[in-house]
Amino acid sequence: MARLRAPEGCPWDREQTHETLLKYLIEESTEVIEAVQSGNKPHVCEELGDVLLQVVFHAQIATENGHFTSADVIDGIATKLVRRHPHVFLNATADTPEQVMVLWDKIKAEERANQPKASSVLDKVSRSLPSLARAQELQAKAAKVGFDWTDVKDVLDKIREEILELEVEIRAGDKVKFEDEFGDLLFALVNLARHAGVEAELAMIRANQKFDRRFRRVETLSGGGEVMKTMTLAQMDLFWDQAKREEKGKVES
Repeated sequence: MARLRAPEGCPWDREQTHETLLKYLIEESTEVIEAVQSGNKPHVCEELGDVLLQVVFHAQIATENGHFTSADVIDGIATKLVRRHPHVFLNATADTPEQVMVLWDKIKAEERANQPKASSVLDKVSRSLPSLARAQELQAKAAKVGFDWTDVKDVLDKIREEILELEVEIRAGDKVKFEDEFGDLLFALVNLARHAGVEAELAMIRANQKFDRRFRRVETLSGGGEVMKTMTLAQMDLFWDQAKREEKGKVES
């Protein structure tokens, strides 16, 4: 990377900054998720390499600016791992994942004690997270101070309430209010995912992949493109159902 960034190196690499690289970091991280979900281990390996490239790239830029080096990045995370795992490296005790999380939160609280006091428990939630992931993290932080439902039934009731409010705005035809209520419904659905122990962002990625996969099969079965434009939705639904049956058959076999 140092050579790529050197005067005789690559023009594109030389002009990159921390800011211009951010979109690639998000993109490459998402591709790791997709590779893991596909079960393709060589692909996972390749995509992890692409994420590592982003780390190396940022570290090289920082090195050139005299801010920190790749060695500082590695030393920093190694030190943090040791500090946050005293049950492994020191004499603390944590025999279950639950005990580990209690210990982890205690250590993080001690770390924050030496930092400027946050004005809100939500301050640590990154604004750069994808929307569903950020919603879930906001809810989780609020839940840590008791702002949460204890019964999933209450979450379901909230979802039903939001659907009714959404229906009102659909009938009213107010686009701005509809968007507001639609956001509230999404937020409530994320809350349900959190209570069920499901990552909403990953669930959405899977849903997108499923639709992409099945629709492509519908295109193949129907003839696609211009042919599909002449078909009714009911006709296309028959191919959609066939695509679903084929997938279920593959899973069962």
